Amino acid sequence: MRGWVLFHQNLDPSLPEVPEVFRFQEAAALAGVELEVFKPQNFDLIVGAGDDWTATYENRAVERPDFVLCRTGAETDYATLALLRHLERRGIRLINGPATIELVADKLHTLQTLARAGLPVPRTILAKFPLDPDLIERELGFPVIVKTLKGTRGAGVLKCEDRSQFEDLAGLLESAGAQAGFILQHYIRASHGRDVRVLVVGGRVVAAMERRSLTGGFKSNVSLGGVGIGYNPPRDMAELAVRAAETLGLDVTGIDILFDEHGYRICEANSAPGFQGLERATGLDVPSAILDWIVSTHAPAPAVPVHSEGDAVVDLIFGGRTGLREISDRSTSYAGFAKAVGVRLIGGGMSVLAHASLPDGVVDRQGATGSSLRALYDNAAATPQIRLDEAEQERTLIVTLAVSIWAAALPWLSGAGVWLSGTLSILAILFPVVFLLTAPSGRARRIAAARRPSSRSR
Repeated sequence: MRGWVLFHQNLDPSLPEVPEVFRFQEAAALAGVELEVFKPQNFDLIVGAGDDWTATYENRAVERPDFVLCRTGAETDYATLALLRHLERRGIRLINGPATIELVADKLHTLQTLARAGLPVPRTILAKFPLDPDLIERELGFPVIVKTLKGTRGAGVLKCEDRSQFEDLAGLLESAGAQAGFILQHYIRASHGRDVRVLVVGGRVVAAMERRSLTGGFKSNVSLGGVGIGYNPPRDMAELAVRAAETLGLDVTGIDILFDEHGYRICEANSAPGFQGLERATGLDVPSAILDWIVSTHAPAPAVPVHSEGDAVVDLIFGGRTGLREISDRSTSYAGFAKAVGVRLIGGGMSVLAHASLPDGVVDRQGATGSSLRALYDNAAATPQIRLDEAEQERTLIVTLAVSIWAAALPWLSGAGVWLSGTLSILAILFPVVFLLTAPSGRARRIAAARRPSSRSR
């Protein structure tokens, strides 16, 4: 198998995410998977209607991968999303896809999607400037959590302990000209300084760790000095994580779950979860677990959809679906619609006949009629024709003869009149005769040849 890892920064080992990329390459080498790392911004995308729909990397052609693992997470930019959509259109397996990465990169959108599915999330408000402390106190209370819409590894998150502190923050944000790039969230006291990171791969929980703050602060991220401890999630927590992954469309994800007074609440989801702390806490080889799932569920990529025969016929006769819709809109009755369609069918048939009668040198193959006919012809030519081999033909003939003999004898056994019984018997015997004389051509000759002994046997 051949795979790609998309990573948006240079492979500098001092960056916290880079060692995880190297771990994927190490695990891939052990699994016999060819895995290359590409920077999405260095691709050149060419989008066209024909075979020129391609992608090149740093001015060189790259071989089509079997899968693409995107490790850009919340920092995914437009160029990366465009590349992922480009690859998705080509039928390449993406882990994860552009729509779900874009969804979970926006924390409010994530919470909206989860809440719509009936999953528990913290009560949240989108910040609107100027901020209204009365609204925040009434709906969320204090302390309140303030988050940027896009952030990772605990960055861009702070807690306002009371109304006075919140008003100071609001004044600072407004004076700096901040826009609606923040969310305000109810503070869940039961989960102060701790949460659970649940790793879900292919719809299954493969590992989890409880993260705890060592400083008494409310953030528990391992990247901020917290400690991770291996955790065996209860069934309802594991089910909640799996449902969250399915709701968001994530094949591989880290679901962060908070402890609530009455159960759990989903805090965040990550499309490219960091796993260094998880590996230390649980001993699980995370890249190998992900790659094992990819390999075990691998299937050949589906072919790029072609122009269907139905669409080609509609284009040929009606000039596309819009033309057919116009006929429907103009028709005041079913009879009128049928008449208009009939006229178009006759006109389309005449156009095809005229196209066929023209010399090759003057035929416009790129025109509307030529393109539609070519699509129909290519589809028909690509469809395999069903042919019975000689053994199948012989079995079919024997069954046909047996049924015909029984049908011929049945009128006599039932006591019908001579003329009626004779007529029905003759009709029944005609069935095997028709079978021998009809398509596929040469059936009778091939069966006869198969029954004759060869010259060598003589």
